[in-house]
Amino acid sequence: MSQGTRSALPLRWLRRGLLGLQLLGWFVFELLLANLAQARLILGWRLDLRPRWIRYETRLESAAARTLLGVLISLTPGTLTCDLQGGTLLIHALDAESDEIALRPIRQRFEALLLRMEAVR
Repeated sequence: MSQGTRSALPLRWLRRGLLGLQLLGWFVFELLLANLAQARLILGWRLDLRPRWIRYETRLESAAARTLLGVLISLTPGTLTCDLQGGTLLIHALDAESDEIALRPIRQRFEALLLRMEAVR
């Protein structure tokens, strides 16, 4: 390992660590929103559920990042990753108005940060 590679390692770990903390922060925020939405559904007078199966093509390259994305989705109340084949996730949403609305936080927050983590070299 060359001296340049060795000196870049701590910086790479720092960048990935900071992105990981940002991902954790967004996950906690999404977890709070999902819990409030589920409480509203459960405590409401009517169960106006709009369950939906969604196929999501992720742009993540590594199997580890795709698996982590699936886990984050499954840990968020109201959503469950049921299958992961290559870059396609099969997601069940308990209450979703449309695919796009259900996928927006996944794409803009979770996947975007995981893509940035993959890009850190």
